[in-house]
Amino acid sequence: MYYDAIIVLGQHMPGGVPSDELIARVRAAAEHWINGHAPAVIPCGGQREDEPIPEAMWMAEQLAAFGLPAGAIHSETESLNTEQNLRNAQQMIYAWGGSTALIVTSDVHMKRAMAVCRDIGLKAKAAPVYIEGKRWKARFIEALGWAEYKLGMQRKGEAGLISRIVRKATRS
Repeated sequence: MYYDAIIVLGQHMPGGVPSDELIARVRAAAEHWINGHAPAVIPCGGQREDEPIPEAMWMAEQLAAFGLPAGAIHSETESLNTEQNLRNAQQMIYAWGGSTALIVTSDVHMKRAMAVCRDIGLKAKAAPVYIEGKRWKARFIEALGWAEYKLGMQRKGEAGLISRIVRKATRS
């Protein structure tokens, strides 16, 4: 085993419907676990008002469907943004006496995820998932996420504020 855990970053699931990207993240995390890269997988993501269950719980169900035993899946269900995902997962890893993680998220999101890891002191390696289609939208959303992170909004639990304002302003 190379890492103490595989951290799968969450993604908003409006109406409980996962994106192709989130499905690909879960599949990649399962493959890394099956290949022996870590003894545990931490799916991250809480529950927003328009989600029937926490993102992490949906991911945990999918990981189990890939054959991961319940004892290998440690859901982090409180976070609502990247910084919270990683801080909470880091605390879980530290509580086990571990210190390293393999981070699974999209290629577009990976640079910010790794910046957060550096900022919080988590020893991590990137395992990006490459997603086809809608790249412009993913890059735009990621730019908003960077702005929120640099402004310290994620630490205050305000992540998504800028993107919510932009969405409301651009609705016809």
